[in-house]
Amino acid sequence: MMASSVHVWSDTRIYFKEAKTLAAQGLEVDFYAIDYPSEKTVTPNLTMHYMKPQKRYNRFVHWRFLYKEMIQSDAMYFHFHDPELLFVARALKKRLGDEIRITYDMHEHLPAAIKTKQWLPAFIRPTLSSLVERVEKNLMKYCDTVIFAELSYKENYTELGLNKVDVLNYPILPKSDVVLVKEEVFTLIYVGILIEQRGLFNMLELAKALKEKQTIDFHFKLIGPIFTNEEVVKQFIKDNDLSDNITLYGRMQYKDIWEHYASAHVGVCLLHPTPNNLNSHSTKLFEYMAAELPIIASDFPDFTTMLTEHQCGKTSNPDDYESLVEIVQSYIANPQGNKVIGSNGRAAFDTYYNWNHEGEKLLAIYSNEN
Repeated sequence: MMASSVHVWSDTRIYFKEAKTLAAQGLEVDFYAIDYPSEKTVTPNLTMHYMKPQKRYNRFVHWRFLYKEMIQSDAMYFHFHDPELLFVARALKKRLGDEIRITYDMHEHLPAAIKTKQWLPAFIRPTLSSLVERVEKNLMKYCDTVIFAELSYKENYTELGLNKVDVLNYPILPKSDVVLVKEEVFTLIYVGILIEQRGLFNMLELAKALKEKQTIDFHFKLIGPIFTNEEVVKQFIKDNDLSDNITLYGRMQYKDIWEHYASAHVGVCLLHPTPNNLNSHSTKLFEYMAAELPIIASDFPDFTTMLTEHQCGKTSNPDDYESLVEIVQSYIANPQGNKVIGSNGRAAFDTYYNWNHEGEKLLAIYSNEN
C-alpha cells in the first residue's frame, strides 16, 4: 500500500515514477492519494483509491481513514509519502509489529523547509523547526526504511539505524509521439509549483525586463499550480502589459508537459537560496536536459558546477535581471549553439540523470533479498 494525504494522485514522483515502476515489476500496488480532475487510466497491478481534498487543518480525516484501510489490508509493505503520515506509521507498527515493513519516502527535509514556509508566522518558525525535527526522528524509528529524494537529506539522520536508500528524483520520459517543433516566437518555459521561493516573481520581473527592451519578441510559459495570491500575479501581468507574453497554464498532466518542452527554446529555474533549495538538485533541471533545452538557473554552487561540467546551461543571481536578460539575448542570438547545448544536456540525462537506475534502487527495497 502506498499513500499520500497531501499529494494529488497524479504527482509525478509518486504515481508516474514509483507506483508505476513497482506495478510494472509485478507487485500489487494499492495506491491512495488526493483526487484531482485529470485523465485517469487503468494500469495492471495498480489499484487506485482517490481521497477527497481537505483543508490543511482537517487532513487528520485522511489519517484515520488510511489507518483503518491499512489494518484491514493483507499488504506486507506500507509506503508513506508525507511526514504527517508518520503518526499513522507508528500506530500501524504498534498494532502489527514485525508482520509488516514500513517505508518513509522523504521528499524534502521538513525541519529546514519549515524555516521558510510562508504560511507560518516568521517568529514561530525556528522553534517549530526544532520541535518537528525531534518528533520526526522519533517517529521514523517505527519505520524500516527511509528513502531520500536528495543526497543531502541523509546527513541529518546519521544517528537513525534504519535502512537508508537514496532514490533521486530524476525524470522518466513518457512514451510520446511528440515531434520537435519550436514555437515561432522565442519561448521560455518553467514547470513546477508557482510560489515566490521558487522564483515566480523573479520570472515575472524577467519578463518585464525583456519587455522593456522592446527589441526582444518572446513568450513565457508558466506551467503549474499557483500557491500564492493569484490575483497579485495576474495584476502584475496586466500592469506591465505582459498578457501577450506570459501564459499561465495551471497544473498539467505529466505526459502533456513534454509537448510544451518540445516547443520551447529555454528552460528556466530561478529558485531562491533557501536551505532546501541550496541542497537540492531541482528535478526540472533534469527534465530540461531530457528535453534538450538550454537552461537558465540560479547561481547556486551545485547548479553552476553541474551546468558548467555538462555545458548545458548558464546561471545567474535570480535578482540580477540585467544579467538574466543578457543570457536570454545570448540564446536568442545563437540558435545553432543552442542545439549543441541542448544535445549536451540530453547526453548528461541519458548517462547520469534518468529514472531507470533510481527505479532499480526502489525495486530492491521490495525484493526478496531485503
